[in-house]
Amino acid sequence: MISKKNARLAALAAVLIFVSTTAVLLARQLNLGPTRPAPDFRTFGPVTAAVQIYEYTDFACPACRHAALALEDMLKIYGGEIRLTFKHYPLGGIHPWSADAAAYADCAGEQGKFREYGALLFENQEKWGLAKEKPAEFETFARKLNLDWGRMQACAAAPATRRRVTLDAAEGEMKGVNATPTFFINGKRAVGGGQLLERAKSFDLLLKKAR
Repeated sequence: MISKKNARLAALAAVLIFVSTTAVLLARQLNLGPTRPAPDFRTFGPVTAAVQIYEYTDFACPACRHAALALEDMLKIYGGEIRLTFKHYPLGGIHPWSADAAAYADCAGEQGKFREYGALLFENQEKWGLAKEKPAEFETFARKLNLDWGRMQACAAAPATRRRVTLDAAEGEMKGVNATPTFFINGKRAVGGGQLLERAKSFDLLLKKAR
């Protein structure tokens, strides 16, 4: 027979599970949840920009590659009126080397070449994305950009680097990200390049209101 004490503990556990589950669902519904600051090398544009874009992406994702090109154009067109924050969301189940690519990109960023290294990863997805062994391209790209490969290897293997990638993905999970690329534009979700471009139609109006 279950004692009153055990019954109360069981009831309390059920309440805690319900509350935590509800909180997660609410966070996903309202696009809430923590937004950890990204390293400076993964942010582009002023903090005060009227249009704030957070992108959760995967370097092995073809749709992310196309979106990256669109974002480059937006940054050129709108200059300092847009701020883009790049977040890692490696889909390891289908892209086995995505987490490694994210780590190496961050390590390139620590040497001042995040954007350039990321561009090479996107442009050459078919060469490394589904490789059976660790892709040689990670080193090839580093040397092409005159990066310190030994330093990059140590950085990519460091627990702090891996943890940063993992925490980005966990943050995306909290926000309900389940596909890449996913964007949050001034807090509003857009999934895929098509929705990104659709939202971009309102940028001029947002910027006009901010002036």
